[in-house]
Amino acid sequence: MDQIKIGKFISESRKAARLTQEQLGEQLGVSKNAVSKWERGLNLPDVSLMQELCRILNITLNELFAGERLAAAALPEQAESNILDILQFSHAGKKKYRLTILLISILLILSFLALGRELLIKWGFIMDTDLQYTQMYIHGEGNIQGDVDTLRFGRISIDFDIGANQYGQAVFKEPQKAFRRLKSDYAEGISLIRREFGLLPLNRFTRELYKTYGWQVTEGTAEEQEQARFVSAFLDIYENSFN
Repeated sequence: MDQIKIGKFISESRKAARLTQEQLGEQLGVSKNAVSKWERGLNLPDVSLMQELCRILNITLNELFAGERLAAAALPEQAESNILDILQFSHAGKKKYRLTILLISILLILSFLALGRELLIKWGFIMDTDLQYTQMYIHGEGNIQGDVDTLRFGRISIDFDIGANQYGQAVFKEPQKAFRRLKSDYAEGISLIRREFGLLPLNRFTRELYKTYGWQVTEGTAEEQEQARFVSAFLDIYENSFN
């Protein structure tokens, strides 16, 4: 099916009917630009408009698809040719549509995987190998950042052993094990933060809030407040494994 030829034929037939593009568009309920696109061969009229278009231009559907006036004797042969052209055009259109959908789907999947991995790391579901423990944490040596009292954490529990990742940031050697220990042994401090600031339970998604508010507690017992402050200090290090 030759869209350029069809477009040229629509243009010639419109002019023969002494209609402007705007007038033809008004009769069909479409814009002047739509008619212009037909006549330039950029696309075909919608199927729902073709019969009315042919009536207005005083042409047949066979002549529309052929892109030219047809003699009566040529109509049967041309009709068969038009049917084949339409089927081929439809098939090509479907293949192009399927290819477009496939490409869009692939792009969406790749984007989701890239973004999804970042979120899974950020939320603590998976570990980024670049952020895992790779070296000893010794203040002032190499690329070590900050001044974390690793002995303090180590004395509390072996689960709180601290090293450093390749960027020199303090990290727990086994972050998930350390997190479970925190929730078990510092439940009172965690509960205090939650009550005072109306937070949801401590988890991967709320840990940033607990880190922020743990330093700010004013209620509870002295022991609970001390635990709350430790929770903040813990989470300050814990997040280095995921951010």
